[in-house]
Amino acid sequence: MSSLTLDLGRFVADLSLRQIPSEGCNIARTGIADCFGVLVAGTRDREVALIDRELGSTFGAALASLIPSGARRSIETAALINGVAAHVLDYDDVGLDGHPSAVLVPAILAQGEVSGASGAEMLTAYIAGYEVWAELLAREPTPLHRKGWHPTTVLGTIAAAAACAKLCGLDATGTSTAMAIAASMASGLVANFGTMTKSFQVGRAAQSGVIAARLAKAGLTASLDALEHPAGLLAALSPEGKAELDRAFIAGQKEWHIVHHGLNIKRYPICYATHRSIDAVLDLIERYDLSRLSGLNVFVFRRVRRSR
Repeated sequence: MSSLTLDLGRFVADLSLRQIPSEGCNIARTGIADCFGVLVAGTRDREVALIDRELGSTFGAALASLIPSGARRSIETAALINGVAAHVLDYDDVGLDGHPSAVLVPAILAQGEVSGASGAEMLTAYIAGYEVWAELLAREPTPLHRKGWHPTTVLGTIAAAAACAKLCGLDATGTSTAMAIAASMASGLVANFGTMTKSFQVGRAAQSGVIAARLAKAGLTASLDALEHPAGLLAALSPEGKAELDRAFIAGQKEWHIVHHGLNIKRYPICYATHRSIDAVLDLIERYDLSRLSGLNVFVFRRVRRSR
C-alpha cells in the first residue's frame, strides 16, 4: 500500500518553482500580498496585544520579526502573533473550506526570515503547503465544519509544517516526519467561533507548523503513515469511515489544486458567507430609493459601497 504521508513528503521536498504553472504562482502571489496587508491591519486589535503580552516573552532566540513593527520574537512566537493578526479581522482570503494564507503566510515569513529564504523559495513553500492542504481536504467527503472541526486550523497545521519543512531544506523523510508531528498538533473548534480563540487557533496552526518542521530537522521521530493510518489523522477526522485513506497520491499525475480551486479575496472584513447578502443589499440601495433607512444606515452602506 502506498504511504500518503511519505508520498506527500516526497512531493514537497522535490517541488521546484519551475514545475508550477504560472497561473498557480500568480494566485499564490496574490494570496501572500493580500495576507500581508490584512495582517498589518489586524495588528491593532486587542487580541494581538493580549497574546503577545502573555506569550511574546517565551524562551528562544529572537530571530523573527513581528509585522509591521519589526519587534523581534522567537520564530514560533512570531508565527503565532502574526497568524493571529492575519485572521483577527476576518478579512483574510478564502479557499479550501478555510483561510489558507492566514496560516501559511505567517509561518513562511517567520521560517523564511530565519532560513534566509528568497522570494522564490517562499513562493514555492506556499504552493507546497496549499497543495498538501487541498489533497487532504479532497479525501474527506463530509465538510469538517459539520463535525465541529475548524478546517483552517486542522489542515492548516499540516500545510504549514510542509511549507516550513520546504524552507528548512528537509528531504522527503524529514518532510513526512514534520507533517506527522504536525498531525498530533492539529486542532481547532467551530465552537470557538465568535470569540478571541478563533484567531488564536489560526495563529497556533502557523506556530505548530514551524515547531513541527524544527523538531523534524532536529531528529524527532514520528509515524511515517500518520496521515493515512487507520488510527491516523484522516481516520480520526472521519470516524464514520468515509475518508479515502488508500487512494494513491502520484505527484506526476496530480492536478494543481491551486489552479483548480484558487483563492477568493474578500471585499468586506466579515465571514465570506455573508458577502452575497451584503452585495444584494448594496445593489438594492443603488437600484431603489430606500429613503426609509435611517441616516446612520445610509451612511454606513454608502461607505461600504465606496470600498468595493
